Amino acid sequence: MERDVREVNLLPALSGLAEITPALLPSMIYRQLHADIVSGVLVSGQPLRQEELARRFNVSRVPLREALTRLEAVGLIEQRPRRGYAVAELDASAIVDVFELRMVIEQHAGAVAARSRGADDIAAVGELLERMRTLDRARADYAQQWTTLNYQFHQRIISSSRRKTLVRVASNLRDSVEPYVNIEVSMTHSFDASEIEHREIFEAFKAGDADGLAELSRKHVESTSRRLLQVLRESALKPRR
Repeated sequence: MERDVREVNLLPALSGLAEITPALLPSMIYRQLHADIVSGVLVSGQPLRQEELARRFNVSRVPLREALTRLEAVGLIEQRPRRGYAVAELDASAIVDVFELRMVIEQHAGAVAARSRGADDIAAVGELLERMRTLDRARADYAQQWTTLNYQFHQRIISSSRRKTLVRVASNLRDSVEPYVNIEVSMTHSFDASEIEHREIFEAFKAGDADGLAELSRKHVESTSRRLLQVLRESALKPRR
């Protein structure tokens, strides 16, 4: 059964629109929808009905269409003939393709980041690592909090490369499979294994060990891919809340 946007009630109207210039609206809508897709709030295959989104955001179709076009360009949504937009769906083969590319890109990004990082980068990445370590595992939303910090941890390392194109390509690849990664984490509870790998990654990053960080980054993506594909094979899952 298709879920509509009103049913999930996850796209609140933007507040204070009277104070926001029209030029900013597409970016604001894009960021909100991007976050909802990456986090799994909007699930794989879910229709994105423009009339409902326009009501939710209290905007006209013009800024909404611009935001949707941007989301399509980065591969997070797809336009279906006579049915409009929907959150993109990936099969196992496509997921393998993305992870193979991620291994190459993040290996390179790790090497560049290790050579380019500064004291502020080390402090920021270390803080994210500590926040993951000290999360309360008894909380019902522990997995959600952990995956959010995990995303930020890797993104902060890659952004330390200070290579805009590299950061953009790595981000687009990560975003396209992040909803599936969130499912893998929630199903396998691979927090301990991941945190050991994160600690090794951080130590290499802190030491400026380009070769070490490159190899650790590649292996980390590979292990995530292996766990995810096993979950998908066993359960035939799609991202869902």
